Amino acid sequence: MPSTHAAVTATLGAAVRAHAAGRAALGAGAEELTYGDLAELTAALAGRLARLGCGPGDRVALLGANSIEWAAALIACGDLGAIAVPLNTRLGPPELGLQIEQVEPRLVLADAALEDAVAGAIGRAAGATSAPAVRTLGRDGPRSIWRTPARDAAPARLPPGAPALIAFTSGSTGPPKGAVISHAALAHAARACGAALGIREDDRTLVMAPLFHNTGYADQLATVLMAGGAVDLVPAFSRAAVREALIRRPASYLIAVPGVLRLLTESEGADRMLAACRIAAYGGAPMPAAWIADLAARRPHLRLANVYGLTEYTSLSHTTAPGDDPDSVGRPVLGAEQLIVGDDGAPVAAGVPGHILVAGPSRMTAYWRAPQRTREALRGRWLVTGDVGSVAHDGLLRLVGRASEVINRGGEKVSPAQVEAAMSAEPAVAEAGVVGAPDPVLGERVVAFVTLRRAASLDPATTRRRLRLKLADYAVPERFVVVDDLPRTAAGKLDRHALRRAAAHTDTGRPHGVAHT
Repeated sequence: MPSTHAAVTATLGAAVRAHAAGRAALGAGAEELTYGDLAELTAALAGRLARLGCGPGDRVALLGANSIEWAAALIACGDLGAIAVPLNTRLGPPELGLQIEQVEPRLVLADAALEDAVAGAIGRAAGATSAPAVRTLGRDGPRSIWRTPARDAAPARLPPGAPALIAFTSGSTGPPKGAVISHAALAHAARACGAALGIREDDRTLVMAPLFHNTGYADQLATVLMAGGAVDLVPAFSRAAVREALIRRPASYLIAVPGVLRLLTESEGADRMLAACRIAAYGGAPMPAAWIADLAARRPHLRLANVYGLTEYTSLSHTTAPGDDPDSVGRPVLGAEQLIVGDDGAPVAAGVPGHILVAGPSRMTAYWRAPQRTREALRGRWLVTGDVGSVAHDGLLRLVGRASEVINRGGEKVSPAQVEAAMSAEPAVAEAGVVGAPDPVLGERVVAFVTLRRAASLDPATTRRRLRLKLADYAVPERFVVVDDLPRTAAGKLDRHALRRAAAHTDTGRPHGVAHT
């Protein structure tokens, strides 16, 4: 792409202003904005953020369901040079508090329904130097950001390396990790994703994933807006909401975890919902071969693409092309590079599994205020993904597994240690070992093996209710397996391999509750 055009579209706001004002840009429910409307809305919001003191380098936390206002806030932050910090709406106050404490935002923009969670999170962020201002994202209500008087705020002149986002990863132990994504990285990621999947200006996408995920803000919102297409939003995934949205404004490009795509294709009225769809990308979990074959047979016009990426790379780094082995995740996208190394850091031979490293212009700059963790993740220009895979002579990347013990539940990453720590506070639990059990739809489900305190019993419903106050809802175990003793290695450590084998063979068809092994 010519460098002059790249300079014009260095931010999402610049891309919005560069497209024809009358073209459809962003919709939610019955409301749809043109590019001209969206440019006016984001400029008005930028003026209000500026009135509250937000400028280059200031962090603005975004906590809300998918909405036009959320998307406008992301764009407005970029225009001001403020750093947007998308926060996971499914986190509890303790986890939100850690992230707010870490980034010290000047402002938190949240849905009105989440104000109590924000207040609890700020109350727990005792290490913050000062409490941030809080405003609601919606255009109504006494605390709405839209009630703040605006001031003139011209788009800031930003170097390409200026940070656009701090995107928190999940699934690790210790403090949360916030990947710093530059404007240049976000812009390149959007163009690379668009080029890899063949996104055009006449395409429309429906964002079913949360906008705080890189699938939402990068693979869909940024990618399609950069291309000049249209983006529709549903507040949260449900078959009813998606059906209504796809019938109202049919989408030509969809991306989701395999289980969600399967639900849509098997839903009543699927032919009508998917009549316009020509690109269906999936990632975050394996797609069963039978599903791929079924989709290809029933919808031969549909281009299926397996994609692979991670938060630290902004967006996808790999995707399959038509004719590629469906068991692979394809080849690197535009600008991306791959390297497979052994435990010694040296490259391995073709076809030999090793640690996956990626490099390219979409790579994060660093982890926010975490130099040691940054050094562990970055080796020169290479990013250590934490996954294991192999690349044969055909150049296709094939995933072998995760180097870590993280549970991948439908694309959501769950830290076993974090769940075990939360369970340790349960009055009936003496010790817990948490692993993932194979699941045909989500990839894995969370299973907790527990030993009980003397004379205690475990009530699954009560335990889940309490755990939801401490954990994201997807991290709460769906099954509890009560055992006399947890398996140990020779060194006395918890034997997770044995637990995973047990979880795979435990009857998953019974009602989710207490099972005795």
